[in-house]
Amino acid sequence: MKRWYRVSGFLLVLLVCQLPLLVSAQSEDSVQDRVGGGQSPYLSFCQERFYEEDDGLIRCNWAVNFNYACFVSYPSNKVIQAGSKISEPEVVGECDNGERIIKILHY
Repeated sequence: MKRWYRVSGFLLVLLVCQLPLLVSAQSEDSVQDRVGGGQSPYLSFCQERFYEEDDGLIRCNWAVNFNYACFVSYPSNKVIQAGSKISEPEVVGECDNGERIIKILHY
């Protein structure tokens, strides 16, 4: 009988030690499912004249920052789903040649 108490006591201690790990794993998953599926948003820049939104797709001469957007002089093959757009296009400045640069936040 004493042996059974030792085994069940050991299992109880093991279960109690694992409980915080199980609870934290479940709560992290539920937060990721509710907010963007765990993805981080992206900030993309492009020249306003290349920005085109049609058939649920957004095309432009995408660049990772303002300076690169000034030097990319043709539309890229990168396409962004319009449904992943978090913010509307916003003019953030002009290049030396007067070309207006916009930014959008998207998934």
